Amino acid sequence: MEIVIKSDIGQVRQVNQDYVRFHQKNENEALVVLCDGMGGHNAGEIASQMTCDDIIEHYMNHECFSDEVDIRIWMSNVINHAHQLVKSKSFEDESLEGMGTTVVLAMIKDECLYISHIGDSRAYIYENNDFIQLTKDDTLVNILVDAGTISKDEAIYHPQKNILLQAVGVSDALKISFTSLQMNNGIVLLCSDGLYNSLLQSQIVQIISQNKDLESLADELLDEANAFGGKDNIGFAIIRKEGVVNNESNE
Repeated sequence: MEIVIKSDIGQVRQVNQDYVRFHQKNENEALVVLCDGMGGHNAGEIASQMTCDDIIEHYMNHECFSDEVDIRIWMSNVINHAHQLVKSKSFEDESLEGMGTTVVLAMIKDECLYISHIGDSRAYIYENNDFIQLTKDDTLVNILVDAGTISKDEAIYHPQKNILLQAVGVSDALKISFTSLQMNNGIVLLCSDGLYNSLLQSQIVQIISQNKDLESLADELLDEANAFGGKDNIGFAIIRKEGVVNNESNE
């Protein structure tokens, strides 16, 4: 398993509010967390880093997961913990009032992939030449698409496409997604809207499907996102998995 993360300010923003981290316990297990902050001044930057660091810290201190149910409960608990942490911090400091962040987690454990998210940061999987979005944006525009009020093509250019229905630190209660699937070989892409709003899906696939080292793919993805957009921060993680190493761990 290989993991590369990138976070870039883009071409327009004054502050980078995208934050990405990962921790790999062994060759068969890792957790990647991506957050896209929101709020004035540096508040979004603080919310995204607090959330990401809190979740990674909990993961580093957690013992073995027993099964999928255990992982689902853990993911829900750590997102809610970060939610309360960010909320409390915003109440302590007036300049941080209203800060929040999206979050998307990807855990790979043996032959399984587990995803949870809040907001409009996304998880994709590229496997067997198929590129599939695994998360569903928590946005007003997505509700309109589901209701048949607008089409998916209209949603791309809708003036309210960035209005979130929920975010860590600002919502009263969170409805946390959870997805699990078998994965033996393939690529997982976590990204903020700064990436998928800058590049077409076909452009992303063209880059990540190349037979290059992961760092080179990530650099090319970032360069292209800045060349074709760059109007927002650009954060993403690429995870490439090729089979499973049979390895017993005491963790």
